[in-house]
Amino acid sequence: MKIVSIAEILECNQMIKEKGLAFRIHLRDACSKQSCSIESLDSNNGDEEYKDLYKILDEYFSRFRFQLEYGEDRRNFWIL
Repeated sequence: MKIVSIAEILECNQMIKEKGLAFRIHLRDACSKQSCSIESLDSNNGDEEYKDLYKILDEYFSRFRFQLEYGEDRRNFWIL
């Protein structure tokens, strides 16, 4: 099983910040897979900002050959 490190989450959060997006990713451990939650740091974040965030997340984690599975609300995701 592939494991995402805390350092990778910190790097991802830094990249999100550098792209000018007001979000933070939190890592949690779930049964048999890791999960993450998305925290919006700005009440003005809308669909466009979330779309940009999802693109960044997919590109970032694909570098490590991770696939992401988003929950129904797309505010939580699992690392496969």
